[in-house]
Amino acid sequence: MIKKLKKPFFTLLILYIIYKIIPIPDFDFRRDYSTVIRDINGNIMRIYLNRNEQWYFPPSDTTVPTKLKKAILMFEDKYFYYHPGINPVSIIKATFKNIYKGRVVSGASTIPMQVIRIWGNKGRTLLNKMFEIFQALKLNLVYSKNKILNMYINNAPYGGNIIGIKAASLKYFGKMPRYLTWSEAATLAVLPNSPGIISPVLNRSKLIKKKNKLLKELFQNKDFDKNTLKMSLNEPVSERLKIFPVIAPHLSRRLKWKYGGNGTYIDTNIDPDIQLNVKKILKRNMDYLRSLGISNGSVVVADTLNGNVVAYCGSQDFFDSDSSGQVDGVMAKRSSGSILKPFLYALAIDEGYVLGRTLIKDIPSYFGSFSPTNSGGGYSGVVSAKEALVRSLNVPAARLLNLYGLQKFYLFLKNAGITSLFRPSHSYGLTLILGGAETKLFDLVRLYRGLSNYGKFGNLKLIRGKDQIFQKRPVELISPGAAYLILNILKELKRPGAEYYWEQYQNTNPIAWKTGTSYGQRDAWSIGVNPSWTVGVWVGNFNGEGNNSLGGASCAAPIMFDIFNYLPERNKKRWFSPDKDSLKKIELCAETGFLAGPNCKKKIIAFAPKNSKPLKECPYHLTIYTTMDEKRRVCSLCWEDGKYKKQKILLFPPDVSQFLREKGNILPSLPPHKEGCPSIEEIFPLKIIYPVPNAKLLIPRDFHGKMQKITLRAATSVKGRKIYWYIDKKYFGVTSTSHKIALILKKGWHKLDIIDQEGNRASIRFFVSFLQI
Repeated sequence: MIKKLKKPFFTLLILYIIYKIIPIPDFDFRRDYSTVIRDINGNIMRIYLNRNEQWYFPPSDTTVPTKLKKAILMFEDKYFYYHPGINPVSIIKATFKNIYKGRVVSGASTIPMQVIRIWGNKGRTLLNKMFEIFQALKLNLVYSKNKILNMYINNAPYGGNIIGIKAASLKYFGKMPRYLTWSEAATLAVLPNSPGIISPVLNRSKLIKKKNKLLKELFQNKDFDKNTLKMSLNEPVSERLKIFPVIAPHLSRRLKWKYGGNGTYIDTNIDPDIQLNVKKILKRNMDYLRSLGISNGSVVVADTLNGNVVAYCGSQDFFDSDSSGQVDGVMAKRSSGSILKPFLYALAIDEGYVLGRTLIKDIPSYFGSFSPTNSGGGYSGVVSAKEALVRSLNVPAARLLNLYGLQKFYLFLKNAGITSLFRPSHSYGLTLILGGAETKLFDLVRLYRGLSNYGKFGNLKLIRGKDQIFQKRPVELISPGAAYLILNILKELKRPGAEYYWEQYQNTNPIAWKTGTSYGQRDAWSIGVNPSWTVGVWVGNFNGEGNNSLGGASCAAPIMFDIFNYLPERNKKRWFSPDKDSLKKIELCAETGFLAGPNCKKKIIAFAPKNSKPLKECPYHLTIYTTMDEKRRVCSLCWEDGKYKKQKILLFPPDVSQFLREKGNILPSLPPHKEGCPSIEEIFPLKIIYPVPNAKLLIPRDFHGKMQKITLRAATSVKGRKIYWYIDKKYFGVTSTSHKIALILKKGWHKLDIIDQEGNRASIRFFVSFLQI
């Protein structure tokens, strides 16, 4: 009995060992696939050839469309769902036929056997054929019939460099397999049988003959009626290969480099309709700007609510080689111009330095060797923070950055998502806020979207379901109250130089927007936000060439407004609404915008962020006491009882007062203190404007080698008061109206002393060196 059992046992053991050692393909074949970029609807934006220069879609385990399945099974393997992986009857017939002919004329291959052949790609020898049979049997045991059929259609050759049913359906007919007609399905069913010999573009007559034969067999099998057969037989076969779509090519290329690997599907948030229309708007505007010598433009459109990037135009035309169209302007590092200023003002609001009405000095200012100027070259003396931001004034912004802290602002930009800052903060200096920083359009759109997200800065999402580039969760870097106040300032309907372009915006929903132009007019920016959309535009030349016609308001803003005019509404909110707990009411001085003090005449109620630091009390309103004729100031040590007046006056510091007087402004004059008073105390008596303490001045020579003069500047609060100038204790002169003096000084440290006629004094030290030529 045991002997009788040994033989079948060993037979089964041998079969089991053979089963275990016989290799079969994994379901995905682990091949070198194409990278396929898809839009938010799952449609193809771009497909890239694999490393073998083939169109080869990554496999999918979806249901094979009925027409295609019936056509393939009728042509390749009628008994696919009934045999164990091989068809014994077909093998016997093929064996006798091959013996009779003396050569291989029939292979009797089933679909599982063809899957094995595609996977192994071995020669057609008898030994290989036997090995395929064992592999096909095992394949049939491991995988379901539907999976095996998917393996076949996803990896079968369809002529030329076309692999798999998706690539074939799209290249030959321009549609996905589920939309194929009976004629098209039959065409693709017969192609893998001899893809190197026939195709819709090669030996068409043989292909059509095979296709028509298959259609008749399908009709005889009652898969469709006679009318369908007639239409299918008469349906023309395309003579040309279709061209795959190319949508958002700059983004597609970027994602392919970053995530493509050996081929995969990359699903983006790009809305194809918005992408194509934004591209048209950009190209239409750039066609005009090109006539002015401005060649390039880029646009990013993001959903304000969720951060999805729905449109990404790296240039106006990817295929415009004359204008370097393949350069991705969205990710290019360009000078920021004044586009970062709103964030500094928002941070300053949180720090308690300013509110919208708070006055900031706008006068010639010196920070070591750096002296910023406004774009128009003029100064206002003092200007409200709101006006300074709306007019994009450089001097108030530089002064505010110096007050807030360069390193703090630099770290904010890093944390908020500016990825292009590669130098330490001190290398940028105060120019960081004036265009000295390298920025990317993509990062700037992220920043403005963060502002519209009530100060929470997070990701812009290029790919569905994945966070991009930096933080995974939004980080609150600006308070919701400060963000809301800045958005309202940026909502100004008109701003100097941009009235015409604003009028082109016909939408009823307001926009918070800011423009910027870099030094040398090389970069023009315009970025706008509302509850639905965040739109960023850059215009310039990729080669860095400047252009006198280039400006944020004149070149970039019109494109931004055109895009906002087109964009559909995604959010029912017309404008941002503050959280009830994000703001508080405070009392301000109506004239200076600082916290109202006891000396302020007029007061108003304004909003400030609830948790912001306290605003400074108004420093410009003072209470003074004068003689009855108001010619002299008095105090308790020198007034006569009942013979003095109490007055509240607005008094600016010496540098502001003198600047305003020199511009022709009539200011309240601070009378001198009464002579003979035992305790004379001047208010804002003297100030040295230039140079600043411990400054190191580099003095150039003129064309003849002669040393240039240094112009020293000072100011006093009292009109007409004389100032006496001393350098290194040596008297150099006196000034009475415009307090400046030009001197030639030796190399080394010097001490400047100034004294007015009342005996008030100010002094500094500074160093002079010479520029060697």
